[in-house]
Amino acid sequence: MAMFRRSVRLQEAGYYMEEGRKTISYKEVLPRIFRRRNGHRHGRHRHGQHHMDAPDNQESNDRDESTDRDESTDRDKSNQTKRTWTTGTVIIMHFLWLLFLAAVFVMQHMQITELKQEVQLLKQRMDTSSPVIDRVSNFALESQGARVLCHLSSDMYWPKGSGIWDEIFSWWWSLKAQRIVIQGHSSLRPGECWSFSGEKGHLVVSLSHPVSITQVTLGHITRSQSPCGQIASAPREFSIYGMRTQDEIGTYLGTMVYDQDGPAFQTFNLPNPDRGIFRYVKLQIENNWGNMDYTCVYNFRVHGEVSE
Repeated sequence: MAMFRRSVRLQEAGYYMEEGRKTISYKEVLPRIFRRRNGHRHGRHRHGQHHMDAPDNQESNDRDESTDRDESTDRDKSNQTKRTWTTGTVIIMHFLWLLFLAAVFVMQHMQITELKQEVQLLKQRMDTSSPVIDRVSNFALESQGARVLCHLSSDMYWPKGSGIWDEIFSWWWSLKAQRIVIQGHSSLRPGECWSFSGEKGHLVVSLSHPVSITQVTLGHITRSQSPCGQIASAPREFSIYGMRTQDEIGTYLGTMVYDQDGPAFQTFNLPNPDRGIFRYVKLQIENNWGNMDYTCVYNFRVHGEVSE
């Protein structure tokens, strides 16, 4: 049997009709709406408290609502604090990442700068260690297309008492030695040269391009490089002839003197550079610095302007 009672709060709220009939009924059990986190209220109901006064219910509801508001406020503050910490952490992480990238960039820039400095130093060392003439066009360079005309050049020097096989293959050894002269070596070593008998001989070279010859370079080891301290086999006076064909005698372009006390590579300006365009050049050695048996030529280069 359901039991009905009037509640002051419900009566003030208009939950009863004028004739006294109730519009809301409930059994005398603990209302679920009042089940909150306050343990003392649950304890009272567990010990048999089945009747509450209306003022107590109102006060309890107010306390519950206030508690709910406080808990909601606390949760909002806690969530806001968490969001603030999360945002701050993200900002700090981004800042640290930017610092890391900046450090990597600075280190790479420093490494690149050091590499550039090392390359520059290497270039300077190469420039100082190699002859200046290496930076000038050489039209008597084998790797560029120049060739020695062996049949128009002097034979290689063969010491007395050479074997029969040396005489048989003399043409091959002679060609090999003549090619050394136009291979453009920047470093000259004793013995790596073309030698011909006596103090007078000649070498004819087919140039890589038809050119107007303005300069020539002659190379020989220095006194300090020679094992005996002297270079009597070095060329002394030599002449240059320009040739348009292989059959002609050639156009005389000048005579120069190689200095035995000078550097290994010596460049000479021709007295008569404007004598035409030549496809071949003849190096004529007139004498040497005292060796009557043979003369050695280590390097020969031709400089000028290409014909258009």
